[in-house]
Amino acid sequence: MRAIKKYGWLVYRKEDINRNQRFIKLLLHAAEKREIKLSLVHLEELTWKISGNESPFTRGGQQSPDFLINRSVSPWLNELAEFSGIRSFNTSFAARLANDKRLTHAFLQKKGIPMADTAAVSPEALSPDNHPDFPFVIKDPYGRGGAGVYFIHNEWDLLHCLSQINYSELLVQPLSGNPGKDLRVYIVGNEIQGAVLRETTSSSELRANLSTGGTSRSYVLNEAEKKQIHAITSSIKLDFAGIDFLFDKDGTLLFNEMEDAVGCRSLYMNSSVDIADVFLEYVQKVVS
Repeated sequence: MRAIKKYGWLVYRKEDINRNQRFIKLLLHAAEKREIKLSLVHLEELTWKISGNESPFTRGGQQSPDFLINRSVSPWLNELAEFSGIRSFNTSFAARLANDKRLTHAFLQKKGIPMADTAAVSPEALSPDNHPDFPFVIKDPYGRGGAGVYFIHNEWDLLHCLSQINYSELLVQPLSGNPGKDLRVYIVGNEIQGAVLRETTSSSELRANLSTGGTSRSYVLNEAEKKQIHAITSSIKLDFAGIDFLFDKDGTLLFNEMEDAVGCRSLYMNSSVDIADVFLEYVQKVVS
């Protein structure tokens, strides 16, 4: 029997494990095929010793991992791994950028990527006398999976939203030219692996996520869209991520957000791509 070559941690928050069980099993199976020892680790059960000479990634006398797949949406952990000489997937720069919508937009705007007119504000900066033109969208800059998105059609919506949210930081954008419709592109190793078109089935729900009742189908990218995606991947190294786009009135793509711990259910539903296997093949090449 050949020796295990590499040892890695697959980090999830406890609250996310049950709904991600299938994908976790796919990742663990893909690692086993390649004789990679991959351990599922609960973020909340770890104590990170960040003083003294001991590695923060040593627990119970076990060896530190050779690499970290961080699906816990905690970019500081990617940074801590890199401080300790441990390869993290994604890199700390990509994870930090992707998990703050303000940073993602600011970074890609400088690269000339088309996007909606976007502003970062505090709740105190919005009022019936000071707001973008209706309708517009308010977002939690750290939200994911369609959470923390509010559609503001009038003054009542704005006042109600401001009375309900407990965020100290917000992102505001106008509605896209084709609300209720978006495109998710899956990236592994900066290469396009597939694309899924998501659409809402409700006139009152503009989010197209599967978790909010949306539908999905496979999407074939045209050359202009591929070029636009390449402009993003050439500016930032993405080990494994989803890039989400909205559609403008003329059908062209507008960058919307980037998902570090991207959900993959719609890709498995609509294609033959085993993205977990593709990703672990990439991991093996990187850490070998």
